[in-house]
Amino acid sequence: MAGLECVTNDDSTRGNSSLGLSRKPNNYHYDVFLSFRGSDTRYTFTGNLYNALRLKRFKTFMAEVGLKSGDQIVSSILDAVQESRISIVVLSENYADSGWCLSELVKILDCTKEKNQLVLPIFYDVDPSDVRRQTGTYEHAMAKLEHRFGKDYEKLERWRSALSEVANMSGWHFKIGYCGYEYELIQEIVEQVTRSLPRYDVFLSFSGKDTGYSFSCFLYNALRHEGFKTFMNNERLEDVDQISESLIKTIEKSRLSIIVFSQNYACSSLRLDELVVILDCMKRKNRLVWPIFYKVEPSDIRHLRNNYGKAIEAHENRLGKDSKKVQEWRLALSQVANLKGWHLKSGYEYELIKKIVDCALKI
Repeated sequence: MAGLECVTNDDSTRGNSSLGLSRKPNNYHYDVFLSFRGSDTRYTFTGNLYNALRLKRFKTFMAEVGLKSGDQIVSSILDAVQESRISIVVLSENYADSGWCLSELVKILDCTKEKNQLVLPIFYDVDPSDVRRQTGTYEHAMAKLEHRFGKDYEKLERWRSALSEVANMSGWHFKIGYCGYEYELIQEIVEQVTRSLPRYDVFLSFSGKDTGYSFSCFLYNALRHEGFKTFMNNERLEDVDQISESLIKTIEKSRLSIIVFSQNYACSSLRLDELVVILDCMKRKNRLVWPIFYKVEPSDIRHLRNNYGKAIEAHENRLGKDSKKVQEWRLALSQVANLKGWHLKSGYEYELIKKIVDCALKI
């Protein structure tokens, strides 16, 4: 459709490569890491839990089929543990048979101390006391591991200690045939994860005067329809001079910020403050930022021409040409105009909204 294009500038790969579809996290990459014995629960309980978490838009790590083919854990799994906010450990009958699973568990518990990571154990058809004391099937498993790793006393002791430690944590005990339906337990776990990870998927920054009742509103509804938790400030706060702490926290909790640059966006001090915080989160937390140039030229934003030049001049007259805040706004506008995004000149707005939502569904 003429008038609708994806724009890429010289610096578009800086923090926003391919609209963020590939990225290296500086902070957390996953919401949830699943530790489990594949032969026990991959195609049943853990598989269903994974799907339930994904449906709620939690970015969840679950090792691929066939990856766990020995006792030596690969570094990518350890990295995934390190980069997750919550680890869910499904302690099933044969969990301790795997040196891989036990090494995962040791790393998970290290992260509780180093990064204050939350651990949620699930005792799936096993007694927590068997895990704690290594009795029952866990006794047999540890005996086999002692036979294989008999000389590596330090590793065996770490594994034993990790099992005892995780068995003393608060979690769920599910006994098949006695504790209700698995789907009810999965629902409880997802609700616990939701309470533990309050966040927004998408933060919309826009000029209410320009697009609050048109493009931005339709984009908000389309994102919500696809299940994204999306923040859109419905109040007319264009003239507020300072961003609130609650708004800063909302931006920090959002995976993705979408900025709708329109004719009057830069007239608002609040919008410019939002922009500064958004770019700061992109650099510090590796958050995604997608600019939309809505009937404005990216070069006008980059070089502060036309409406954007007039807006910054008005801010300078009010705050002074040497104002630190105005300098921050200038720099932020210049930087964001070099990110990859979309440029809508004319044509059907719904086509652009569909493209944006489709890209959001891929991250």
